[in-house]
Amino acid sequence: MTERRGWWRGNAVALCAVAVLLPAAIGGAAWWEWKYAYPDSGKPLWAVEPGESGTVVLEGAEWGPVRAQVITDTSGLTMPDDTTLIGVTVQITPLGEKGPTCWAPRLIEQGTGRVWESVRGQIGLPWDREEPEVCVPTLDGETAEPYQLLLPYVVPEDAEGPYRLEIEPHDAESRFLRFSIDP
Repeated sequence: MTERRGWWRGNAVALCAVAVLLPAAIGGAAWWEWKYAYPDSGKPLWAVEPGESGTVVLEGAEWGPVRAQVITDTSGLTMPDDTTLIGVTVQITPLGEKGPTCWAPRLIEQGTGRVWESVRGQIGLPWDREEPEVCVPTLDGETAEPYQLLLPYVVPEDAEGPYRLEIEPHDAESRFLRFSIDP
């Protein structure tokens, strides 16, 4: 007569695998959600808005004030029909030797949530070192100087303000800058 192994012994390897892999899978999923819900996740979650001065201190720089206006003279530019050009300037004053870095600022219509990117090259404005569209990195051996971002946005004629200008500095621990503008 042969001795028959019990169910627990026959499935010992599979049970050990489940005992190890199930907690690992649950832990991995929890880590993934936690990573994107809290600081240093790479996703901007918390807006930092300016006070009465119109400026914000974040990531080693003072951002603002922000100025915006509708540009009516678009002669010489390649503008699509039924659009408006909004020019936005952002003053950036580094507070240390190194200036901040950031992603390209976005213009958002507050009422609808429509988003626009800066379109300097697309409308025929040549790139100019003195008129950057993104934050200017400080290279080794350089000292950061104050400068302005000059941002042209082409929006449909039916777009209505107010707008939000959102800027995501690198390494800002899930914070981003939000300026309300109404040109």
